[in-house]
Amino acid sequence: MQQKWWQSYIQFHAKERLGIVALTALLLLLIIFYSTIPYWIHPPAEHPYEQLAAAFRSYIETHRLPDPQEEPPADSIFTGTMFPFDPNTLDSGGFARLGLRPKTIHLLLNWRKKGKQFYEKEDLKPLYTLKEAEYNRLAPYIRIQISREQKPFHFPAYEAPPASVDLNRTDSATLVRLRGIGPTLASKIIKKRNALGGFLKHEQLNEIYHFPDTTFAMLREKLLIDPAGVKKISLNEAGAEILQSHPYIGEKLARNIIIYREGLKSFQNINQLRQVPLMNEEIYRKIAPYFTLY
Repeated sequence: MQQKWWQSYIQFHAKERLGIVALTALLLLLIIFYSTIPYWIHPPAEHPYEQLAAAFRSYIETHRLPDPQEEPPADSIFTGTMFPFDPNTLDSGGFARLGLRPKTIHLLLNWRKKGKQFYEKEDLKPLYTLKEAEYNRLAPYIRIQISREQKPFHFPAYEAPPASVDLNRTDSATLVRLRGIGPTLASKIIKKRNALGGFLKHEQLNEIYHFPDTTFAMLREKLLIDPAGVKKISLNEAGAEILQSHPYIGEKLARNIIIYREGLKSFQNINQLRQVPLMNEEIYRKIAPYFTLY
């Protein structure tokens, strides 16, 4: 009986069998190597559709029309007109004639609007949109008319505090010049005066919320009160809205004054206010100086 090939293979010695395996593996590697050489030396050609798409993109990029909103690059061909100029005074149209880009013009004018001034041509260099080539082109034409020496620093003039202030005629700007009175307190004083119609005595300042006792004591002698500056209310003509807006009267008392006035037809003297319901002597003494019959 004829022997099968594998039986013949088993009859080889171990070294012979190992040699056969190694030779077979080497042959397989050589076959794979030679079959892939074309891929290493010449990469596979692109698909025809990919080649067509690449050619189309190249054509579009070459023949693309420029975007009118797109700024030209800083190093593009210069088309401006050069002339001597002062960057502190030139307007936007002048900068455009020089060939500056809109973004650079906007930034430069914005700097000037915020108080920036150029004393030397090099002061333009920090403009981050101004390229070096642009600066080198502009530098020979820059003519700055001012210098640092022409703008000396002036200390604000000192104003001595006023010797005295009439509370019924002063304004907040004058009040803040007094020691101990700031903008907030000055505003409160003016607001209180307007609500009352004027101050009649210094103690009315203590009715202001958070008015410091130390400030009152320190400034009392400087704060004058002229009763002639008080704006008075017409007792026989004032309506409910005017009456109740006064800090010492309020809505209920204002209504009672009007009802009592209608019963009298008219007040004949200020003392008749004492007869108004809800009126007491303390309130009367506070409001009587603010009234006139007509």
